[in-house]
Amino acid sequence: MTTIRDVARAARASTATVSHVLNGSRFVAPDTKARVEQAIRDLNYRPHEVARNLRRSRTGTIGVVIADISNPFFAELVLGVEDVLHRDAGRYHFILCNTEEDVDKERMYLEVLSQKRVDGLILSPAGRDAETVRNLVNEGLPVVCVDRILEGIETDTIVVDNRDAARRLVRHLIAQGRRRIAVLEARLDAHSIRERVEGYLEVLAEAGLPRKEELAALCDSNIDAACAAARELLGARERPDAIFCTNNFMTLGAMRGIAELDLVCPDDVAVAGVDDLPWTAGFRPRLTAVAQPAREMGQKAAALLLDRIAKKLIAEPVRIVLPTELRIRESCGSKLFTPGS
Repeated sequence: MTTIRDVARAARASTATVSHVLNGSRFVAPDTKARVEQAIRDLNYRPHEVARNLRRSRTGTIGVVIADISNPFFAELVLGVEDVLHRDAGRYHFILCNTEEDVDKERMYLEVLSQKRVDGLILSPAGRDAETVRNLVNEGLPVVCVDRILEGIETDTIVVDNRDAARRLVRHLIAQGRRRIAVLEARLDAHSIRERVEGYLEVLAEAGLPRKEELAALCDSNIDAACAAARELLGARERPDAIFCTNNFMTLGAMRGIAELDLVCPDDVAVAGVDDLPWTAGFRPRLTAVAQPAREMGQKAAALLLDRIAKKLIAEPVRIVLPTELRIRESCGSKLFTPGS
């Protein structure tokens, strides 16, 4: 294990100087500070014991690291976090960081939040890089992962049953007589998307429908990319009669692609997707979707984190799986509608 002495030796400085750089407790000449910081990076030094001691004093702040704040799902989730902190009489505030699905940016924000000595962290991981989070957990920082999980690391987690959400949507499409069901998959390193695709494939198998490469499209998680991918799917000689969308950007892109090709939904192609938004009911046709309780997820994540910080929970990490709701509307051709949708 790398020690502070190793850092001092590599930086040609004293251990006291390294400590001052780590803690910001005294002025250090810029060139010396730069050498120390470079040595810390080169040696991947983590001052575990220092961090543990620092965590004994509370800062009244938590970090909220979100994968994509432009996605209304995550915006709603953050509102849920704010609900709980506001009810907590202002004892805690949060620092919001948006990674834009970039693992390097996520790592940078986690380092910044660690330096700012936040009392806890709510994280929607941008990928599967668990090492930085593992180091923070080892230092004693309470962490709650929300919407996505990190494989190989034990943290509290708030998720939904993504496989079940996908299965319900695809079964509904099949019940409407659709047989060439395409999947529009967001290119994200997220277990939630992988589970939705797995749920889609499971239902095809149980219905005896073959898996076909020409009915699968993978694209970046934004509306423009989804539109282009949908146009390619629908431009095939044997186009799909339905598209299952793995998130709300995929759904919006698919609908735009259908309109640009002068096709009609659901007559030419049905559309159903995971994630519902308040304004999607204003679409014509109105969109069939599985709604996720985003605000409740944020609320539960914040409440769980505050309990961890206050040491009201000392048990092993918990995993909370919240239910989703299938909202049936016209975009699949159904004449039945979910009440209130």
